[in-house]
Amino acid sequence: MLAIQDAQVDYGSHTAFSHFSLSVHVGETISILGKSGCGKTSLLYAIASLLPLASGTIDRSVEADHCTIMFQQDNLLPWKNVLGNVLLGLPATYRDEAEKLLERVGLQDQLHHFPQQLSGGMRQRVALARALVRRPQILLLDEPLAALDEQQRELLQDDIKTYVRTHQITTILVTHSIREAAYMGSRIIIMTPGGITCQAENPWIDDPDLRTRDELFGLEQQLRSELRDTL
Repeated sequence: MLAIQDAQVDYGSHTAFSHFSLSVHVGETISILGKSGCGKTSLLYAIASLLPLASGTIDRSVEADHCTIMFQQDNLLPWKNVLGNVLLGLPATYRDEAEKLLERVGLQDQLHHFPQQLSGGMRQRVALARALVRRPQILLLDEPLAALDEQQRELLQDDIKTYVRTHQITTILVTHSIREAAYMGSRIIIMTPGGITCQAENPWIDDPDLRTRDELFGLEQQLRSELRDTL
C-alpha cells in the first residue's frame, strides 16, 4: 500500500527529517511516536503530497485524492451545520453516507446544529465523519484526539479503530500518547529526525479487552523506555 524509502523533507536550510524508510501493508495501522520537532507531521504531509521530498521516494498504491488527513483542530466552518461540514466539497450523492457516519458517531440528532452548539468531543466526531465520508484508502491522523478528555478520547479511539479495521483502511497515526499509540497501532514506530529507531508489533490489536491486558502495559513500558533513549 505504501513504501517510503530514504525520505527527507527540508524547509529551506532546515531538515525536518531524513533517512526515513517504512513499508505499510493494506489495512495496517501504524502509530508514530517521537519528540516534538522530529518531523512526524511533515511526514504525513509528504505522504499526502502536500510537501515535496528533498530526496528519497514515497510510493503509494493509490492516488493522493484517496488519502485523507484528520488534524488536531477540527477546522469546522462555523457558518455550516454538522451535515454541511461533513459534505463540504462533495456532491449530494454522499448525503446518505454522511448521515450513516454521523449516526455511527452518535450525532444523528445534531445534523442541523452549528459548530458553536457542540462540545469539543462532538466537533471532533464531526471532523472524523468528514475524514471518513470519502472512504479513503489511506487515513492520516495528526494527533486528532489530543485536546479531548480521557473518556472522549477513548470513545473516539474505539470509533476510529473499529471503522478502519472493518473497512481495511490503511492508517498512520501521529501521537504523543504512548498508551494511545500502543492501543491503536498494529505496529508502533519511534521516529527521530534521522529516521526510525524502534519498531514494535502489537499482536493483540483486535482484542476487544486490550485496555485491560497486562501485555498492553508491557508494550507501553517497552515503548516508554525506547522513547526515553531518544530524548
